[in-house]
Amino acid sequence: WKPKLVVADEADSILVEQFRALAATLHQPQVAHGMKVVLLTSAEPGEGKSLTAVNLALTLSGSYGRRVLLMDADLRRPSLNRIAQLPGDRGLGEALKAVEPQKVPLYHVSEPLVMARAVRPDANPMSVVTSPRMQELISHARARFDWVLIDAPPLGPIADATLLAPLAEAVL
Repeated sequence: WKPKLVVADEADSILVEQFRALAATLHQPQVAHGMKVVLLTSAEPGEGKSLTAVNLALTLSGSYGRRVLLMDADLRRPSLNRIAQLPGDRGLGEALKAVEPQKVPLYHVSEPLVMARAVRPDANPMSVVTSPRMQELISHARARFDWVLIDAPPLGPIADATLLAPLAEAVL
């Protein structure tokens, strides 16, 4: 993963510029319409949506200096935690499934970039992604951050991204 990140010393300059261009494209509807919440998905697994989500978050927080929450909402096959290699065994799914309301553990990757990661795969996260707690989390994040990027599962094999899409203002 590391060589494919826009912040890597060996990052391809064309790759870096492409993510800056994508961030600039998203900047326009944010200014015009207040868009903040973007869901990133793909048609099938392995098409690079998580890598795209990470690089977009790094670009928006680094090059643009925006406060960004990157949320791993692919609770069936979480991957952002592998990229970030963060300690701990609690994540988004565990906090949202808890009987008593709990805060979702947030990890400061850098000053403006924060991650809400998923830790353990969940075979049936439907109740979590459609829960009032998830809606509340997105609402609070929207108020606190300039951007909320949701790394969602692929559309093809499962319904999770379709259920998460109404929580976002744009889908990539």
